[in-house]
Amino acid sequence: MNHWDGIYDECIIKLTKAVGSMRRRNKIKIQRRRVRKLFWLFAVAAVCALLFEEQAAVLYVLATLTTCGLLIVLATSNLETRDAEMHSAAIRTDDMSTNSTDLSRRKRRFA
Repeated sequence: MNHWDGIYDECIIKLTKAVGSMRRRNKIKIQRRRVRKLFWLFAVAAVCALLFEEQAAVLYVLATLTTCGLLIVLATSNLETRDAEMHSAAIRTDDMSTNSTDLSRRKRRFA
């Protein structure tokens, strides 16, 4: 057995481990999707049942709690970082566009 056979075997082992972990991740993603689908299906069924039973007060409370949850998510999201990244990207593209116009002006001056 030479040196290359050992390296080949190690690569095969690493590749099979990577494939196994990818399969595991895909299974977890599929499970999460199923749970989300079941949650939304249950939520829609519950709202439909409340509408059918004419329980407007309960629907108002659910709508209020849902709105509060959405506002909490928005309040805790990191919008400042996203805005700063977008601002710096806009500055970079602006700098690139001004540099290209400066170059064309220089070419006109020297021509």
